[in-house]
Amino acid sequence: MLGTNSSVNSQLPIKVDVLIIGGGMAGLSTAYYLSQYSHLKTVVLEANRIGNSYCSSYGEERMYRRMYSSEYLSDLQEKSLQEWRLIEAKHNCQLLRENGLLFYGEVWQEETIEGSILGAKRVMEQKNIPFEELDATAMAERWAMKPRSDFIGLYEMTAGMVWAYKALQLFHQEAKAKGVTFYQEEAVDTILVSEPERIIVKSTKGRLFAPTKIVLAAGAWTNELLHHFQQSLDLEIWSMLWGYYRIETREQEHFPQWFCFQKDNPKTGDGGLYYGFPCNDHDSSLIKVGIDWCPPEYRTRTMKDFKREPDPKLAQLLDRFLRHNWRGINECLSLHCCPYTMTKDTLFVLDRLPSFPQVTIFTGGSGQAFKFAPILGKLLSELVLEQELSFDITPFNIQRVQLN
Repeated sequence: MLGTNSSVNSQLPIKVDVLIIGGGMAGLSTAYYLSQYSHLKTVVLEANRIGNSYCSSYGEERMYRRMYSSEYLSDLQEKSLQEWRLIEAKHNCQLLRENGLLFYGEVWQEETIEGSILGAKRVMEQKNIPFEELDATAMAERWAMKPRSDFIGLYEMTAGMVWAYKALQLFHQEAKAKGVTFYQEEAVDTILVSEPERIIVKSTKGRLFAPTKIVLAAGAWTNELLHHFQQSLDLEIWSMLWGYYRIETREQEHFPQWFCFQKDNPKTGDGGLYYGFPCNDHDSSLIKVGIDWCPPEYRTRTMKDFKREPDPKLAQLLDRFLRHNWRGINECLSLHCCPYTMTKDTLFVLDRLPSFPQVTIFTGGSGQAFKFAPILGKLLSELVLEQELSFDITPFNIQRVQLN
């Protein structure tokens, strides 16, 4: 028996069809799709508060794009955008804002965790995705930029952003309205496996659940849960810096959504990858910006060791980058650190546990997963219900070499 605890024997467990562990993006989107099956008794167990805590950790804005070096991820985004549009139409709401995306910076052959300029250009040409190619002069004329003369840019007009809080709120409200039960500020205490077909989950509030199926969607806490099944994955948790800056009024209309590619500089510790969003809808003087790299010393294996406070050196690098590369930058209003759960190949994990096929898992979101929220939730629900899958998930196989 795994995770034995004699105190559970005095209570009768709550029988549920599906227990979703984790009320973030993947858990809520899965609950949304499972709620369409009225015969299912579905429960979501979330250690924190749903929605607010998630967005306060990561900010409300998320990018979406088809501008990938990987044709597979570009196709996955296309499928996800179809689902986003169906959700918007069904619920008469706006979750996406099409405002374009600029990839710009240095050009070299290697791929980064966000792809590359050359790779993105190749895929967009293959898939006939509309884009513009710009030199430094053209970029400086159009936007509040101070690009180096050797920088080039690719602008995908049909990219944009997802309003994360609105999306999570919709998934939550719709699932709850259709009968999904949510337990917030209640984490997993123990998972007991008396035999492969029988699993009991005990919460930190002493509640017992006897689920037929389980969805593990706990992000950076994945391995803490997997140890109950005597399993683990080769995952790292990266502390990623982001924040909000105020910009000058005259430049507010001249900030695109952007991502900058530069080679890393070991001498200065600069990882070279930065991103930013257009002006905030709630306050037109604010832009969200961040670093998309993490020094090895800020990578951990568990959330117990996660560094929540922004590092002054990284904050200085972000500030210096913005002031050297963009016009109209004023004061920094706030800086935050959020956890990215990373696999070695930067691809997600979306699969069933080999020894426990009743347990479906999603992890390795790497800060990129939100744009795929609807298709990920749909795929997780299809795995749970043993239905034909809407998209090939072979690259997300849990048994691939990079995870073990």
